[in-house]
Amino acid sequence: MERGIARIGLWTMAVLSVLVALLSLRYYAVPAGLWLGIGPDITGVIKRVPVQALGHMLIAPFALLLGPFQFMPRLRARYPRAHRISGRIYVGACLVSGVSAFATAFHASGGPIAGLGFGTLAVCWLAVTAGAWRAAVKRDFALHRLLMRFSYAMTFGAVMLRLQMPVFFALGFPSYGAASVWLAYTSWIPNVIVVGLYAMWEALQKDVVKQNQSVSAVSAT
Repeated sequence: MERGIARIGLWTMAVLSVLVALLSLRYYAVPAGLWLGIGPDITGVIKRVPVQALGHMLIAPFALLLGPFQFMPRLRARYPRAHRISGRIYVGACLVSGVSAFATAFHASGGPIAGLGFGTLAVCWLAVTAGAWRAAVKRDFALHRLLMRFSYAMTFGAVMLRLQMPVFFALGFPSYGAASVWLAYTSWIPNVIVVGLYAMWEALQKDVVKQNQSVSAVSAT
């Protein structure tokens, strides 16, 4: 039952991530002067800091697209080399787009409060992803898996932001810029909290299993 729910959740995350990543490809038309479905708030940011903004918007979709498939056990087991290569691409995409996101945060359309939220996200994203990569190099795979979960929780903020935008518009916010004062925090902090709670639940489950094994061993003697 638990595995079935986890599988459904993982595939739902994967589908949403792929859809948002594909939608984000429209930013590749911006250098050609085509602003396909890009609102005035984002357009203004790109025009103010084109290198920083597009550095994030053109690279981050690769991290969003690859991330979910890194968590699928069957794919990891069947294609370990592909897992390592796509993992390196994911880390590279996070680092490049994270630095660009931090530089862009100072020019957020929602002002300094939104900029603080997006800037904090960028710093945490960079630190956690770099830590996950370092853990893999040291072959500390338990820490690597944990940090990668936190990393993708932040990456998935791109999806949550888009899912939450209609809610904020329904609540009366007139534009993305106005809503981003909240979205800069609500799009990723809940994701991180969920991953943290899940990690604690997993640790408790492992402790219960160990205790049961110890009791069984004592009973057998």
